[in-house]
Amino acid sequence: MSTQIGATPDELLLQPALTSAKETLAVNELHRDLQAKLEQEINTALERVEDPGINEIAQTILRDIVGLFGRLSLIESNLHELDTLLENLSLLEIVQFETRSLIDFINTKAMRTAGLSEKLHEVLDGISYSITHDVRRIFERELVGVLRKQSTPVVYGKIVHAHGLLTNCLQQSAITLLQVLNPNLDSLALFNDSEVRLRQSLVLCRDLSSLMRVVRQAEAEGDPDILRKVVGCILEFRDGSMQYLMYRDWRAYERLALDVITSIENNGDAKVLLHQLACFLEVLYGHVKMRAVLRDMFPSSGEADDD
Repeated sequence: MSTQIGATPDELLLQPALTSAKETLAVNELHRDLQAKLEQEINTALERVEDPGINEIAQTILRDIVGLFGRLSLIESNLHELDTLLENLSLLEIVQFETRSLIDFINTKAMRTAGLSEKLHEVLDGISYSITHDVRRIFERELVGVLRKQSTPVVYGKIVHAHGLLTNCLQQSAITLLQVLNPNLDSLALFNDSEVRLRQSLVLCRDLSSLMRVVRQAEAEGDPDILRKVVGCILEFRDGSMQYLMYRDWRAYERLALDVITSIENNGDAKVLLHQLACFLEVLYGHVKMRAVLRDMFPSSGEADDD
């Protein structure tokens, strides 16, 4: 049953974001198409896995991800109706439980499976890390407090943001696992989200370039004001555009960022650490420019499906 947060004039601010019933049906149709494609790719990938134990854990993880996409699709459909915001908060609580269960399965069983290759172990570790990262960010930092007492636009915005983070994370997880099982997978065709990936990649290029300039400036000048600015920019990138990187790069960025911030806050000599961070950012920037969705904008960079 739909539960209304409480009609207020603020709801008028959200009217441009809401869509008609026809568009809601279109969302459901897109999910059915995505589910069919996923099921096909999962079956194709699993057919290539001869080891029964590895086949079982891969199947479990991928089926759980498909189920989570179903939850997220329902949330997306509900976003077109203001009186379902509380239902979406309840759905997100279910997503939180199911993602934590998936993380627990990966950590306690999947990664301990006999015969697991080093590559697959690395992929599972990355999936666990990335999902854990976003689940903590969403449910321990953003969806906290008594949301039901906040204004409708605030609640709506938090739900949209959480939906986007989780969708992006699960897409990366599914693609990475499927590709290690089936290297012939066409990830761009699977999710058919090239426009979204283009926008994300452009934002990522912009923010990486901006962060590099600030880090290089701090490395060269070492002025206290610039160093404080670096700390703010590092945290802003971590909480924003970092989500558009491949999750295998998240941990390295956070480790370098933490070293730089710790050194600056303790009044240490951060010049060497700033240089390391700047070099790492340049490598990331080069990888992002090689994404397939940017091939026409950076033709000399080569081609790559992912960064």
